[in-house]
Amino acid sequence: LIEKPRSFSTACNIATQIIAQVASSQYGGQSISLAHLAPFVDISRQKIRKKVKQEIDTLLKPNAIGSYINYVEKVTNKRLMDEIKKGIQTIQYQVVTLMTTNGQAPFLTVFLYLNEAKNEQEKADLAMLIEETLKQRYQGVKNEQGVWITPAFPKLIYVLEEDNISKDSKYWYLTELAAKCTAKRMVPDYISEKVMMELKGDVYTCMGCRSFLTPDRFTDTGIGNIAKA
Repeated sequence: LIEKPRSFSTACNIATQIIAQVASSQYGGQSISLAHLAPFVDISRQKIRKKVKQEIDTLLKPNAIGSYINYVEKVTNKRLMDEIKKGIQTIQYQVVTLMTTNGQAPFLTVFLYLNEAKNEQEKADLAMLIEETLKQRYQGVKNEQGVWITPAFPKLIYVLEEDNISKDSKYWYLTELAAKCTAKRMVPDYISEKVMMELKGDVYTCMGCRSFLTPDRFTDTGIGNIAKA
């Protein structure tokens, strides 16, 4: 029995185990969405916050309720970011160092799509995961000589949508970071939510080569007919 993970880091560990098992059963690639790990961020947040409160109550009794709450949130956020960093690092490190039964690293694609989140809190948590993923990919991984290099996997696919496409949008900073990462590491690749909705009627995870094996929708522009031909 594999129960539902009770922390983000555990979820990342289980995800890498699944990736390795699937890769060992095929020669093709596989794709995952970072949004599927986002719900575990709040699970870790609640767990960490509870622990921090217990620690503070054991050590001292703050006089001001306001300072107490601020301190709890500050420590909680710090520890949560540490766990997010370790979790994303686990995925990247495991993917490039694991050797499957096929004698190769898992051909993995990670999908970065903000609108896949179910609510605003989950979207904000997903944004943190995307940011950390891009930062770690920008840094790269060390080779045998200790030189920072660009890893082949996982491939990253970043979706452009209303919340990150313009300078005045909420998550524009992620698009800037993605562009900076692409300039140095040649990832992520990009997909337009608007165009994909027109062609496919939905936005979903693709292969790392950005290939979609599902048929295009027939549109007034004839794009669907061209694709079918």
